[in-house]
Amino acid sequence: MSINQYDGEYVRILLESGEFFEGEAELLPAEYCLHELGREEAALEIRVQDDNALVDSWVFYGADIAGIEKIPEPSAALPRLVYYLPEDEIHTSRWSGGSTTEFLIYPGGAAYAKRNFLWRISSATVETAESDFTALPDYERFITPLEGGMRLSIDGAEGIDLKPLDILAFDGASATHSQGICTDFNLMLRKGKARGSMESVSLSEAWERLNLPEEARRYFLR
Repeated sequence: MSINQYDGEYVRILLESGEFFEGEAELLPAEYCLHELGREEAALEIRVQDDNALVDSWVFYGADIAGIEKIPEPSAALPRLVYYLPEDEIHTSRWSGGSTTEFLIYPGGAAYAKRNFLWRISSATVETAESDFTALPDYERFITPLEGGMRLSIDGAEGIDLKPLDILAFDGASATHSQGICTDFNLMLRKGKARGSMESVSLSEAWERLNLPEEARRYFLR
């Protein structure tokens, strides 16, 4: 595949794995790739930027690309960072009532145990009939069951029943009691530092275009 024509263009790249990337492309000559990357072949570096500060970048050779197209220059709300998460980057740990799988935590190097993250996306299995959530006073939380159901009582109020894909937003500082065995999905956002939301969308088997919020910079699709 000839990649020379995409130098300096905004592009969408599709890989054989189904991953796709959007951003500004820069052509890396074969000589540069040989000295810096150890492979004597021209490549495209795709950069995703936020207010002119580098957020992330990827390098692709022609043989890695299943399809590529030019796209309009991103608006002020773009570019959007969408990427495939390999299984070896997903971490699962045990807790007293089940297990938790952490998909993403930001910034890199942050840790849930240290409470130094801006946002975190995870899924937990709840294997006990009743449990109390860990208090997270610095965070806003979103939760939905993926399998099974749960009943949440927040600060002693009457319980709220959630079936799969019902979403509840609540304050991490609240005393939260859970009933029900299930697998849930969680989003945590640091108050005053991160904004986000969680939404359930029903899709058909045919290709569909998702209407994603223009102001969002990062997405996680499960």
